[in-house]
Amino acid sequence: MRVVLLLVAISSLSVVWAQQGKKEDQPQPQPKIPTTLAEAHVALERIFSTEELAKIDVMPSEDGMIQYHMPFGTGLRNSWGLWRGSPLAKHMQELGFAHPDDMSGVILETFWCKRHGQDFRLKERAAEYKKYWDDAKKAQEEQESREKKVNAALRDMMMGLRFEKGDVPVVRVPAKNGLSVRFLCPFRGGVFLTAYCQGSISSLNYVVTAGGYYVDPTSGELRRTPEVDDGVLRGLCHDPKTRELRKMKPGEDFYTLGFYFDLTERKIHRIRVEEVNNVCAAVVAGERAWFAGMTNGKPVLVGVGDRDRLTVPLPQEDEIPDLGQDGQSLLAVYPKTIYRLADREWAFVHSGDILLPRSGLPPQRHGDRVFLRDEGRGERSKRLWWLTLGEHLHLSVLDRDTELAAPPVVRGGSPNPILDYTTPEGLSGWDRVSSYCVTKSGDLWACVEGDSLLRRSKEGRYSIAIMNNSLQFTPNPVSARRSDQAVSVSAVTLLSDDTLLLAGDTGLYRLKGNELVQELAFASEGTAGSNSRASRQSDLSPNTIRMLDDRSYVIGCGSWMGVYLLRKDDDGQWKCLPLDDLRDVVVW
Repeated sequence: MRVVLLLVAISSLSVVWAQQGKKEDQPQPQPKIPTTLAEAHVALERIFSTEELAKIDVMPSEDGMIQYHMPFGTGLRNSWGLWRGSPLAKHMQELGFAHPDDMSGVILETFWCKRHGQDFRLKERAAEYKKYWDDAKKAQEEQESREKKVNAALRDMMMGLRFEKGDVPVVRVPAKNGLSVRFLCPFRGGVFLTAYCQGSISSLNYVVTAGGYYVDPTSGELRRTPEVDDGVLRGLCHDPKTRELRKMKPGEDFYTLGFYFDLTERKIHRIRVEEVNNVCAAVVAGERAWFAGMTNGKPVLVGVGDRDRLTVPLPQEDEIPDLGQDGQSLLAVYPKTIYRLADREWAFVHSGDILLPRSGLPPQRHGDRVFLRDEGRGERSKRLWWLTLGEHLHLSVLDRDTELAAPPVVRGGSPNPILDYTTPEGLSGWDRVSSYCVTKSGDLWACVEGDSLLRRSKEGRYSIAIMNNSLQFTPNPVSARRSDQAVSVSAVTLLSDDTLLLAGDTGLYRLKGNELVQELAFASEGTAGSNSRASRQSDLSPNTIRMLDDRSYVIGCGSWMGVYLLRKDDDGQWKCLPLDDLRDVVVW
């Protein structure tokens, strides 16, 4: 159905009321406002220039009149009083058209029909518009009903944490630009970390192909497979020579490099291993740091330990896998296959038809689940997935697994479907995961954008520890941020005693059982002396934190906000030091 309300101008035509063949410097009488559709057509005959009328006469259908919807149609709606209940507006209402946009659209479309000797089809047009508005009203009512149900469910999910908020040390944070961190791990007496790097093809420019959908042979429509919660996006690109789609080469979409933080120097160095010319993935697994990449056009994998190094052929030679962890063992995750390295031999963890997302965070295996966090597109929509292994394989994604969000509407066809989502306000940000961890009991904890902390039990039950900076039900993040109880967490990790260590722009916290305790408050540089809650908030956006000892932590941030050492000096004062990314190379 053609609904002019939803369309925008696609032409640069500028038709003005002065184009009536009279001199501009002569005072002109105000044109008479038409009161009927017929009079409106007569008026248009005068208003349109000879050139415009000629264009209309060669238009193949009335659809072409959409080019006059703006700004010409705006002039009609305003000058003819369609918004103010003019006689013409009342006449159009009697014909069955209630909205001024519909009225101007019908006037223009039937003007084309008049000049082409076609039937106006007024009853048919009125029925189409009525159906559109009825459907829109029904959709709005359904959305409001869903919002109420979702908010009621979210309210019931609140854990009701006890929060100990007292006078804690306020640490001034001199935020600065730096690496975009994805992984931190104590290693070799310092800290090994990986950083996201954009590949040679911008994440906004490459084409995506979706897994998890199939074409229904009876209707030709794209439908979701029952084994996958949603469509998985993986990059393709246009070959500049053949202009055809091809699979991306290693590092063309994104890659992760390994860095080392030397605690003695308090500086960060990029790691280079001689066996790998172009590193595409890095991680620490067990007692080795692993690097995968390309050397002389061939995939290479090398593991560096304290005393030796190990070169292992990759299980597949067609591309570089994402490197992850399975306890102390190394994982290699390909688009549809997962391997585990044990005793220098690769063993199958999974192989099937389910397309897996690329994971910027190192993939993690916990029991029968392999967790992957994709990189979204343009630093947005970083969704958390997990593949459940076993007889009934299933690829879940956090925001869909809650069963609170409406399923997406699939538009377009394979291989590039467009997925339209309708997300209730309370769930906003659940498709953007900054950090996660899994406890020994199998519970998943995830920090989602909007400063919320979620828990998913091993059995699949959801609860909410923090919602939009608050321990209370607060679907509106703005009002929660202004409250004195504001708690912001964007990074979570598990300590050895099953305590959760949390960090956000408001400070450092620990959560054990149902008790949340703040240990430090963060403030932007220059505001640490203020007692107001609004000032006790830094510019940090942590996504990773690791405890080195009782007196020091390392914090990593995404979005190129760098790495920070949080340390208690001998005088008992806490300080936050931004770590310089020297980009000089240390050879391992």
